[in-house]
Amino acid sequence: FTTRNRTHERMSFESGYRPHPGEPGADRWMSYTGNTREHALMLRHAEPRPWLVCIHGTEMGRAGLDLALFRAWHLHTDLGLNVILPVLPMHGPRAKGLPKGAVFPGEDVMDDVHGTAQAVWDVRRVLAWIRAQQPGARIGLNSISLGGLVAALVASLSDDLTCAILGVPPANLVELLGRHSGLGRDDPRQTTLDLAAPIGRMVSPLSLQPKVPQEGRFIYAGVADRIVHPRQQVLQLWEHWGRPDIGWYRGGHTGFFEARPVQRYVDAALVQSGLVEGAAAT
Repeated sequence: FTTRNRTHERMSFESGYRPHPGEPGADRWMSYTGNTREHALMLRHAEPRPWLVCIHGTEMGRAGLDLALFRAWHLHTDLGLNVILPVLPMHGPRAKGLPKGAVFPGEDVMDDVHGTAQAVWDVRRVLAWIRAQQPGARIGLNSISLGGLVAALVASLSDDLTCAILGVPPANLVELLGRHSGLGRDDPRQTTLDLAAPIGRMVSPLSLQPKVPQEGRFIYAGVADRIVHPRQQVLQLWEHWGRPDIGWYRGGHTGFFEARPVQRYVDAALVQSGLVEGAAAT
């Protein structure tokens, strides 16, 4: 396939994810038939190279946008990486046929739970595919926003990852959505959020211990982020991950795209972790 006069591969496979029988919201989740297949973009070299799995954020999952925001061609051509960009549930081509108002993440807590679980499932299937194609390959994760939460969970479940770069990552979706709900403490709907708090912790990376090596853990965030609050969200995850290397940029949630410090930070992290050989980054 060609995007902006550049060629990339696309892959698709049956996700295979199913909630356990009797789980709340399971039937509704399985009615979102667009989620049954996983889709991914891929830039790979003819010879074996390290792999970087780029996990996108909310309202992404579209080829041109994802390739641009992750600077995928730079990662592939200049740093010599194989790059694969999976599409999260309810995004991009997987959003087809969704009922009005159904989004991930969104107000339906159980959709958020199943969306998170399936996202982790699908990314881990991508990792298994890479290992089958190229046994022993070095593999890293690169992520943005919602993808940062997914990457943090995957990095806490999967062995043998070289690095995980979490960009503007939320630590708890329920807390995040509650903060932006606009509800006062005396609003009766606040009770629903309070009841959902244990569910939010269940699918939070704060409930798991990271398996990626300490030297392979990286986080970056915006000091003026009004969506993923630096102190309430990012620093919680930073503390839980053992205070790894963290980079800050002067900007809001989406300011990372044009922030040169972020671009330099990601490149340096890939070299520092050992995913990219130093000579390739010069």
